[in-house]
Amino acid sequence: MSTKKILVVDDNLGFLKIMRRLCKNAGHMIVTVDSAEEAEHVLRYDEKISLIITDLIMPWLNGLDFCRRVKILKPDLKIYALSGCVNNFDMNELEDAGFDGIYQKPISKENLEEILKADI
Repeated sequence: MSTKKILVVDDNLGFLKIMRRLCKNAGHMIVTVDSAEEAEHVLRYDEKISLIITDLIMPWLNGLDFCRRVKILKPDLKIYALSGCVNNFDMNELEDAGFDGIYQKPISKENLEEILKADI
């Protein structure tokens, strides 16, 4: 398994702490931010990000619009939606935005492993 640098975007600091631990335990580097705006800043300056896991519902810029913006600049970057409110969104709209996968919180260990094993 290759080490990936993963960017996790979520406005819930407790969730970020859990994801940091899980990804580090899986042997990956991780950057956590609590807004899509901050994530865009990270992406401008860190070319080594190989995977993004983002919440959908966040203040200011939501995960759907964030995904659309990232895919314009970096169409090959893998982006996964992970939200407790997946059912509030149209699945076709999420897929059309460019998400590589859409998962419901809380995520199972198996689903997280699936994301982390995704080809880059």
